[in-house]
Amino acid sequence: MKIRSTLTLIAITCGIAIDLVQYSIPAQAQVPAPMSKKEQARYTSFATAGIKLIKPDGFDPAESFDGFQQTSTQSSVMAITLPGPFSKVTSGFNATQLKARGITLKSSENISIDGSKGILINLTQTAYGIEFSKWIVAFGNEQETKMVTATFPKNRSAKLSPILKSVVLTAKHDTTPPPALGSNLGFKIIPSPKVKLTRVIAKALMYTKDGSIPAKSPEDPLFIVARSFSEVEIGDKKEFSTRRISQQNSIKVNSVISTDRIVIDGLDGYEIIAEAKDTASDTPITIYQTMLFDKKSYILIQGIVGTNILDQYLPEFKAMARSFTQQK
Repeated sequence: MKIRSTLTLIAITCGIAIDLVQYSIPAQAQVPAPMSKKEQARYTSFATAGIKLIKPDGFDPAESFDGFQQTSTQSSVMAITLPGPFSKVTSGFNATQLKARGITLKSSENISIDGSKGILINLTQTAYGIEFSKWIVAFGNEQETKMVTATFPKNRSAKLSPILKSVVLTAKHDTTPPPALGSNLGFKIIPSPKVKLTRVIAKALMYTKDGSIPAKSPEDPLFIVARSFSEVEIGDKKEFSTRRISQQNSIKVNSVISTDRIVIDGLDGYEIIAEAKDTASDTPITIYQTMLFDKKSYILIQGIVGTNILDQYLPEFKAMARSFTQQK
């Protein structure tokens, strides 16, 4: 349970689920030679993530996450920093566990990234009826893990795979001072005094009880606000919202107890409350979720808290969700 927040954000930002279990990684792999001065000049800084990358040709800076995107091919490169030890986060790339979630681990190699221990992995995963390939580089220390994920349709692998593999391997630590937390996201939330803004991961706001990660108890509140990273064709919005609340890491959803239509800041959506349990401790958990829809994108607002203190936090979660405003 203490890693619930980290796993939730990995799922939101990378579209994969990681279980922190021991995984044996193959021997050391070769890494690219140092970049030339010309190549160094191509680096783009992502100060919020603490990562800098060389932009692939034909890609544009992304608006809803730190990284690059190519909308014509549904491809992207995303940079994030996770509040979890490198040793534990990387042990979660387990072939058996990933396969159970419909994800195939194709390869895994130890590497060195900008003087830090790292790992390079290749995955395939089907989403929205399309099979995607992913190149992921993770590197860091026992305090945090930096991750760069390149995603592209598998049927475009011949062209994009070598390019995007090279791009993730250009990752370096970025010491540029980051912007103030939550200042460059395109939306705002009025926080409850009962939770504190902990950090921004992949342009997603994250609030916890005392402003720290990991949670000290399975009952401690976690509140997240995130915009979808790419356009999504959504047919039945109610069904989409219900399916999303069931896609939890380290939490088993038992039943949805209410589903209501809602309008916030001119956006239609659904407000859902579900009963669940923390799988590690069997602690009863309640999930509050609001999904708002804006053309082909959506905003996910989700609060998770122990059921026995739900009365203290559910009104706060609802008030925070209703305070959501887009910044034009």
